[in-house]
Amino acid sequence: MHSPKYIFGCLFLAAFGTSIVSAQQNKFSGPVHFNDLHTVYTYQKSNWDDSHASTIFLYIKDSAKLESFKWSEGDEWATLVSAEFDWNAFIVNKFQNHRIYAGGKRNLIAELDVVESRKIRFHVGETRDSMILADKLWQSYDFDFAGLGFSWRALKNKRDSFSFLIADAVFINNKVGFENKGMVKVDFLNEEVINGKKCLKYKIDGPGLQNKGGNIWINSDNYMIELYRISLPDEDGFVNGQLKLLKTEKLSQAEWEKFIIEKMGVK
Repeated sequence: MHSPKYIFGCLFLAAFGTSIVSAQQNKFSGPVHFNDLHTVYTYQKSNWDDSHASTIFLYIKDSAKLESFKWSEGDEWATLVSAEFDWNAFIVNKFQNHRIYAGGKRNLIAELDVVESRKIRFHVGETRDSMILADKLWQSYDFDFAGLGFSWRALKNKRDSFSFLIADAVFINNKVGFENKGMVKVDFLNEEVINGKKCLKYKIDGPGLQNKGGNIWINSDNYMIELYRISLPDEDGFVNGQLKLLKTEKLSQAEWEKFIIEKMGVK
């Protein structure tokens, strides 16, 4: 079963103080290089002991578009989150969240747009609202740090420390609201081989993860997430959080669409 947090997981806000934002944004630079366009990264999301496992397929649709398809064998529906990335601000500036049912029917259940400088507009169910962000730079845990992983390739010094603030969707009076969780700092530790691949290992922790952080390993070839283990779970039913890469494969956009509908039992 999918938790409500994942369903609404595409709506996240994060904000920095002005001086912190300036310092952090200066640590990133574009344009970035891609050798993995049209690649599907297949991840297992689970507890650290591999229990409560589900599969997430992260597709690099083009140099500014990611799609995350979460599906578990036997489920009647799956979640597809489409994200557009702004390489000038190093953030996701648009989300669309669809629920896909067996047979292929898709329902749009949530969307978010950065419509002006720091102004976002969001739509979840019958709720439509907007708000002003404290600043543009933000990342999210509930999106399985996919945006964070994508932005890593723009980090000028891969051994540098950097910080960001996490905020997540929450239910308030049976409506979706938002709650800033606090700052998170990322510190380079060393190099390690994970799944036979050379990776950069970092510590990630801070109030944004309730000081229950952990480690994240970034592939030093493509700068995508190879593995993370974080003490704080991001969904109900978990006791901690793990995301590990199982495999990659190249699929054209047409093949990706076919892949999704076949998983949902469409012939």
